[in-house]
Parts: sequence; C-alpha cells; structure tokens
Amino acid sequence: MALWLFMLDIKNKLNLAINNFIEDLIYSSPDLKDKLNNISPIHFSFQISNTNPVFIKINNNNVDVSLDKKNISDFLISITPSEIAKYFINKSIDKKYIEGDEEKAFVLLNTLKKTNIDFAILAERNFGHIPGVMSYLASLKIDNASDVTIEPDALSKKLRSISIRLDRLEASNNET
Repeated sequence: MALWLFMLDIKNKLNLAINNFIEDLIYSSPDLKDKLNNISPIHFSFQISNTNPVFIKINNNNVDVSLDKKNISDFLISITPSEIAKYFINKSIDKKYIEGDEEKAFVLLNTLKKTNIDFAILAERNFGHIPGVMSYLASLKIDNASDVTIEPDALSKKLRSISIRLDRLEASNNET
C-alpha cells in the first residue's frame, strides 16, 4: 500500500512539473498562446524512447498535461532524444515517428517551429537568475556572431583609410 501511495505521489509531482514547464513555455513566448488557440482542440501523446507517453490536450486557453492514459488521442509522437536534438536544429521530424493523424501533427510541429521562444526567460524561470543571464548573454553573442555584414559605405571608408596609410608609408620610405 505504501509503495502505491509513493508511486502516486511521484506521478502527481511529475504531472505538476510538466504542467509548470508548459506554462513557462507559453509565458516565455508572446505568440505561442495565440497560435495554440488557432489549432485547438488537439489531443496527442508524446513519448521519448521507451518511457511512458505524456498525454497533452490543448483546448482554447487550456493546456492539460497528464500521465494518465487518455482514450482520445489524435496522434502519437514517439521519438528518441537524438531526434529531439535534430528537431531543434533542422526544425523537422520524420513521418516514421508519428502515428495517427499526421496532418494534425505537422500543423502542431509547424506552429511550434514558427514561435519565438525566449530561452533566457525559460532558463531563468526553471533554473534561476544566473543561468537565465548566461542564456541571455549567449544568445546576444550568437546573434552578434551571425551578423557579419559590413555596409558598403563602411567598407569603402576602411579601404580608403588603408590606402591613405599605404601612401604615407611609401612616401616616408622614399624620403629616407
């Protein structure tokens, strides 16, 4: 009896943790809630490797996450951790990982793909202030590193400056 109560407590805590994470995900993206409202109602389950599936129901403003088996499910996404990483990189999932209504699944995946999730807020809410700040600074560094365009005016100014310096250097060498 005690083991059953212990397992029930773990299940309830896991349900609460997943629900809180989904709420944080919606909070960290200004447009995710509206996009989820546009595709609702949708019921699906999500399974990572050989774990038990998580049942998710999106209905207007409510997102309900449960570990209890639901009879109504539009589709199941059964995926490995490496495929999750590939989804974040490539923004696509192979059809072989989806069972059921593939059209609804791809509508949901495309909706998630097009949202702007602020990972700094998500990290701060789940891991604290320091990881949130580090995530924010990392995203700034990535954004700055990816934008390496030089405007033609700035480029021509730099080339002209280098040309003038070379001319001065040649003139000083010719005087000596």
